[in-house]
Amino acid sequence: KGKVASLTIGDQSGISKVTLWGEKTSFLSDLSIGDVIRLEDCYSTVGIQGQPEIHVGSQGNLEIDPSADKELPPLEELKEELGAVERVEISELTEEGRQVQVQGTVVHIFHRRPIFDICPECGRSLGSVDSSLMCEECGKVVTPEHRVVVSMVVDDGTGNLRAVAFGKVGERLLGKTADEIFQAFQESSDISEVYEEFDLAGRELIIIGTTRRDKYFDQMEIRINDTESPHPEREVKRLLEKIRT
Repeated sequence: KGKVASLTIGDQSGISKVTLWGEKTSFLSDLSIGDVIRLEDCYSTVGIQGQPEIHVGSQGNLEIDPSADKELPPLEELKEELGAVERVEISELTEEGRQVQVQGTVVHIFHRRPIFDICPECGRSLGSVDSSLMCEECGKVVTPEHRVVVSMVVDDGTGNLRAVAFGKVGERLLGKTADEIFQAFQESSDISEVYEEFDLAGRELIIIGTTRRDKYFDQMEIRINDTESPHPEREVKRLLEKIRT
């Protein structure tokens, strides 16, 4: 009870973090890098760093070295995919699931509630903010943990797209902890004032993340894994290398 462990898995479609909860953490003692596994009855959620991940809770199962029904990429190929992030222009983004880096200016911020709740024991989203909520996965009322979510539009001159930051990524972007943001949200009667304190509009950012297609609006967006401010010397060096090649 209260234990948590994680690992990274990959197949032809990409890479994902897997979080194991409670007694499921014991599976790690039998695992080695390069093992083939099968996950059953698990669920997807947004991780603390803001990226999509898979959770294996009390109802889930992990099978080691199952009979594979498809050929999987070699381990070295998956390691290369994990480490390589390509700088691209927004106008080039047409495929889902790409790990990319873009540089642009924040031109719009969606003034929506900047906090959502998760179960502290299994990590499942609980929905609206409250002092205590029922977790369907754990089957009991829990005191939720707060997680940050911030949504914006970034423009690089070739196009624009929606970018979303969750969890610790959102905290670093806003310069505040989840508890500080929750407190500000609770105390303010005007959500616009809360976002004015974040001072995001007009900032130039380098965004590293994963592309996905918003099915409702039928447009590409990026789920942010990390952000940084442009460094002039590094950017000049990168442009010179690009010209040479």
